[in-house]
Amino acid sequence: MYEKLKSIAKQILPVSFLKKNEDILRKMISLKYKGNNYECNICDFKMSSFVELEINEKLCPRCGSLPRTRRLWKILSKKKLLDNRKILHFSPPKSLAGKIKKINNALYITTDFEGEFQADKQLNIEAINEPDNSYDLIICYHVLEHIINDKKAMEELFRILKKNGYCIIQTPFKDGEIYENFEIKTRQERLAHFGQEDHVRIYSAQGLKNRLSDTGFDVEIFSFKEDAENRNGFNLNERVLLAKKI
Repeated sequence: MYEKLKSIAKQILPVSFLKKNEDILRKMISLKYKGNNYECNICDFKMSSFVELEINEKLCPRCGSLPRTRRLWKILSKKKLLDNRKILHFSPPKSLAGKIKKINNALYITTDFEGEFQADKQLNIEAINEPDNSYDLIICYHVLEHIINDKKAMEELFRILKKNGYCIIQTPFKDGEIYENFEIKTRQERLAHFGQEDHVRIYSAQGLKNRLSDTGFDVEIFSFKEDAENRNGFNLNERVLLAKKI
């Protein structure tokens, strides 16, 4: 129902109107979901259920956060990665960016190359226009699977990160080896092979770790398993990479 309503709204209302009034519209929709069974850890909205998307993702009706965004916030806050750090965030979800800015507005910089997200800068991850050793923390979530020359992007992330700084990374993962084939170029082919029209590969967690390690990072893979209650609507068996510049 949620996705059907969203599709209808996009057909009959201007994009500019939807963007300008997104927060109001979400608040109206979220009234249907009010309850105490679950809670979004980003906007603190308590609900009877999350919105179940067709892609088997649990969306917060109030702020629009996805499970990976809520997991990322839990990691950032639990590990205190935001404290007194200069941060660069690629393709920042609106709900999370707002949360971080309230804590660390002066040192938090957002970037989005394609113009899909509200951001401070428009940096090309394959040639980042930032000085060496500029950032204490880089958030690079669901970006590298879009990048043809991912090894160059990793080198750039390493270059602009300060010594002992961290880069927190996630992509869609599969078991086994990384799957990529640069002969696959059309959007239809990429959808069939990589699961999304603008993806150029599917990583395995270990394969991504190996590439980051070859770049110079010290990498740890974190895996998460939730209890049956799963109050914050996380994805089960999720994996996240934390890469440190040593």
